[in-house]
Amino acid sequence: MLKLLKKLFPFLKPYKGNLVIAVLFMVLLDVTEYLLPLVVKLLTDDVFVNIQMEGMVHKLIWLCSILFGAALFRGIFANIMIQQYWIIGESVVRDMRNALYDKIQNMELLSYDKMQVGDLMSRLTSDIHILRNLFAWGLEHRLRIIFITTAVFILMMLLSWKLTLLVFVIIPIFLGTILFFSGKMRRAVERQQRRLGLFVSGIQQNITGMRTVKAFSAEEEEIRKLHNLNAKLKNEETNLATLQAVFNPLILVVNGVGTLIVLLYGGYQVMMGQLSLGILLAFITYMGIMRWPISLLAPNTSLFNMALGAITRIEEIFNLPDQKHAETGSFKKEIKGAIQFEKVCFAYTEEDSVLENISFSINPGEKVMLFGLTGAGKSTLISLIPRFYYPTSGNITIDETPLQDWHRETLRRQIGFVHQETFLFSATIGDNIRYGKPTATQAEVEEAASHAQIHEFIKELPEGYNTMIGEYGVGLSGGQRQRISIARTILQDPKILILDDCTSSLDSVTEFKIQQQLKELMKGRTSIIIAQRMGAVSDVDKIIVLNRKRIEGLDSHRNLLKYNSLYRDSYYSLYQQLPQEEV
Repeated sequence: MLKLLKKLFPFLKPYKGNLVIAVLFMVLLDVTEYLLPLVVKLLTDDVFVNIQMEGMVHKLIWLCSILFGAALFRGIFANIMIQQYWIIGESVVRDMRNALYDKIQNMELLSYDKMQVGDLMSRLTSDIHILRNLFAWGLEHRLRIIFITTAVFILMMLLSWKLTLLVFVIIPIFLGTILFFSGKMRRAVERQQRRLGLFVSGIQQNITGMRTVKAFSAEEEEIRKLHNLNAKLKNEETNLATLQAVFNPLILVVNGVGTLIVLLYGGYQVMMGQLSLGILLAFITYMGIMRWPISLLAPNTSLFNMALGAITRIEEIFNLPDQKHAETGSFKKEIKGAIQFEKVCFAYTEEDSVLENISFSINPGEKVMLFGLTGAGKSTLISLIPRFYYPTSGNITIDETPLQDWHRETLRRQIGFVHQETFLFSATIGDNIRYGKPTATQAEVEEAASHAQIHEFIKELPEGYNTMIGEYGVGLSGGQRQRISIARTILQDPKILILDDCTSSLDSVTEFKIQQQLKELMKGRTSIIIAQRMGAVSDVDKIIVLNRKRIEGLDSHRNLLKYNSLYRDSYYSLYQQLPQEEV
């Protein structure tokens, strides 16, 4: 418990006032309950045995009034206590969700590359929900288990220390059972939560790739995979349920043995005149009070183990590298567009070298084409410019200022991307275009759309720029999605423009039209174009040829055709495959 609370303390600290109130009224609630056995003792030993004596009826009414008042106050105390615990639970969970989402937004891209979306979703939802239950009622139950057990032990000792010691002989059995099952349940919970993450990830991938699934008629195979993941999840949940099913009854059996011991020994003492019936009944009533925390011990232990597993998984996210913490730059200035790489190397892992000894320079306003076969490292290279990744060695400068000295947000706001796989949010067309500049006016949005040759199409839609589109731009053609993406970049007005193979998935007619729009977009900007196809070679100032992690050529199109065999063979191979009219 202390280990878990230590991990959660930073989130709990702002609500320590609520916790104090909750604990105070929890104590008052339980203290009023402890009156019941004492009243039972007085009724049995003083009132019922002397009921014919004068004043006993008044004493009976007075004692019953105490019970009624205690019940009334218990209701008030319970209401305040429950409200405070729920306020703590919901507030802590809100703060934790916000902190976790902030962390996910600021994680290094390298961390994203190693994680599954479904697993992240599982940590944001199911793991957080477990912690919500912990604060809403799990913590209350644990504190009351400790408080009631301690208080009742003291009260029982005051009534009969012999009976109390006899009952609490079984405490070592209790503790041994709890420790034995706690370790097993904690490991079972961790396995179950990881299986749940894999299952959610499988569902997420299936839904995201539904078009591909249907295109390959792979529905049955996907069903088989999900059934397999579900079966493994069910096995882990069954293992956990089996442990709980054994633990809870075992605790109740141990408690039952304690009650039996009290009845036998206490009954014998009453028969021998060594103990009053009232004390025995009060003692049994206190044991009845003890049944509630004992019955909660198993599920509460399970919840604490689940919460420990959940916070461990959430901590794994919080411990990942953070671009905010990695922020070292403070240089804020308008970019002119000069880029220089000097002996730059990069590797995703120690064994996975992607770029080696990369050196080149780009002048402001130049158009440079990156050419290379699939896997040559083109996308990785351009990802180094906005500091999505950091070079393993070497130096990168923009306008002669080291990349690490630039303020991250200032740098990225002046670099525009048009990707091959256009991502559009599930929002209106206008909001998607405005994404890079949320303060843009409607006139600015429409002007950007006009430059991207998409304005007329949007105007013909029933709701125009307020038309909702599906995630990834579902409902639009590839060319329409790409034009919206271009409009978004135009509105951003970047100083450096990076076109990441953004027309390779389009037909040749649409590609030609979009290339004309991209020419307008590139005017006056430093532009880097990644291309597998070479339709834009005549418009660039120089071409960088990447091959086997290194630069194999850096020159004009005409010169590369003369001396670079990879470039020449790729170029002529392309035009031999095209129909004559396209050439």
